[in-house]
Amino acid sequence: MSIEAIKGIRDAEILADEKIKSAQQQAKEIILKAEETTEKIIKEAIDSQLAKNKKLLEEAETKAIKEADKKRQLNKSQCDALREKASGKFEAAVKMVMERIVK
Repeated sequence: MSIEAIKGIRDAEILADEKIKSAQQQAKEIILKAEETTEKIIKEAIDSQLAKNKKLLEEAETKAIKEADKKRQLNKSQCDALREKASGKFEAAVKMVMERIVK
């Protein structure tokens, strides 16, 4: 083999090594960018879901408060009705007790 052919092979090997190193560096950069993008997308998805969950929780809390208020009002009206009914019978009960005590 001639020296020129050996130099050509050597130059081709050096060039191939440089291309391999360049490709490896590009692959590392692509992987880093992909990881950064993935982390960003995951963080955005988590933040978005947290915001949705917070909104749903607030809506559920508001609905529960309204429902509790309705039940409280219903219970109050039922208690008032019972008090009114008992109040009407209270005097009759006192009268009956007094009659039994006097007899």
